[in-house]
Amino acid sequence: MYRPDPHPPEVLEQLRHRGPQTRIAVVGASNDPAKYGNIIVRNLAAKGYTVLPVNPRETEIAGLPVFPNLEAVPAPIHIVNVVTPPEVSRGILEEASRLGLPAVWLQDGSYDETVLEVARRAPFKTVYEACIMVASNFA
Repeated sequence: MYRPDPHPPEVLEQLRHRGPQTRIAVVGASNDPAKYGNIIVRNLAAKGYTVLPVNPRETEIAGLPVFPNLEAVPAPIHIVNVVTPPEVSRGILEEASRLGLPAVWLQDGSYDETVLEVARRAPFKTVYEACIMVASNFA
């Protein structure tokens, strides 16, 4: 089965633009400090990125306003970081496609073969088999 490059250079280059001009939506953001949806929000914000938490059940995470879905996030969004179970991730990918977003970063645990198949058909670049927190250390 064809598997695209899990580390598209265009997305990694966007991550290298450290600072508030790089806007990263974290879908599955959480107020639980033990969950990756919270750890990633805090990590990326501390590195200077503009972090846009997305969670339909929260209003604030780590002092940042939360959006109920990607459509509610003010443009632009450069990278959508997904920290949800695969059954939720499929809908997120469909929303990102519909909105014409350029890149989706699938954290470990957020995808399975079905999610990767949706990603293969999508118009955006997809990163998987990599953690955005680790990759941003080298950006």
